[in-house]
Parts: sequence; structure tokens; C-alpha cells
Amino acid sequence: MMGVYRQQEPYVNRKECHECGEKFKKNQEFQELAIYDDPWLTKPSIVRVHVGNDDGHGDCLDKLTDTGWADFRYFVCEDCERMIISQCPSNGWRSYYKIRDGQQVCIKCYQDEILKNGIPGAEFADGHIPGDFFNESDLKAAKWHAVEGFDYCHIAGEANAKSFCNKALELIKAKKKVLVDYRSMGIGGSEGNVSLYTKGV
Repeated sequence: MMGVYRQQEPYVNRKECHECGEKFKKNQEFQELAIYDDPWLTKPSIVRVHVGNDDGHGDCLDKLTDTGWADFRYFVCEDCERMIISQCPSNGWRSYYKIRDGQQVCIKCYQDEILKNGIPGAEFADGHIPGDFFNESDLKAAKWHAVEGFDYCHIAGEANAKSFCNKALELIKAKKKVLVDYRSMGIGGSEGNVSLYTKGV
């Protein structure tokens, strides 16, 4: 998977239910929502969904966030409290959330935190490589520098991953902050190309 995605544009649709697509009839109950189909947008889309039309599997408002029956569901970020789609609409493999300390946060909040403070050493301890698809301009602006010999590393198994994680832990022990940029990554994170970045505390 590559991190490239097509920028989504905010829109307004008050005529049709955002979940089922049906036009609203007179006196039908609905809830108006501000949603984001791209976590980097500063302006939300405005939509409406049916409420009170439970078909035995929840009403349209329930289904909007129910991952048990469909992909591209919405969630509320624990940090910014916005309602955000869980996957990129133009690249379904691109997840728009991370689980951090047991909480679901959007990828923008995750990246903002990592760009500022780096990735904690505990996340490298099990030999899995944490990180995300960052924009190079953001890395430069935040003064991150690629680690020589660990830029665009091909990871193809546990041994590669462990060596990479050990280097990150070595830098953290030396009082450096570290960050991992996923250049390209296979589904499930088992194989791909990653770069290790660092900067002083």
C-alpha cells in the first residue's frame, strides 16, 4: 500500500440520507452531522441521516458507525472529537485512524503527536514497526532527519523488522526522538519499505 490519496472535498447534502441514500419525506426524523471524509480538511461536509427507522439492525445513524456490516464507517476521534471516515474513500487500504493508549484517534491527530514527540520506545519492543505515511514536507518542517543506513529499508520478515526496531530503540536510549515513515507497506504491515527518522530531544 502506498500512502498517496486523492484530496477529498467538503460538500453539503440535506436532501438525501447520507447512509441509505433515500430522499427525506415530510415529517421524517433526521439528524444533521458534520463529517470529514479526509482528516486533514479544516471544513466538514454537512449531511443528514435518518433516526428512528430501526429495521432490526439499527437506524441509519447507528449504521453510519457500525463496522460490523460494512467498510467506510465513521468514528469520532478521541482527540479532536470530529466524526471522520475510517478509510480513505479513494484508496480503501489507507486507514484514517490509529489505536493509541486504547483510544481511537484520527490519523491527523496521530501524526501531529508523532511529528512533535516521536514514537515511544515501547511501541518498538515487540519487533513490530510502528509509524505512518508522512508527507516529506511535514518531516522537513518539523526538522526530522533520515537515519543513515535506515532510509528506505526493505522489510521482508521478522529479522529485518527486529534489526530496524533495535536501531530505533538504540536512538531512543541515546535521548533521541524517532519516527518511522512508511514509504510503502503491504496489507497487514508484513512487508514494505520504511524510513527511520530522528532528531534531538
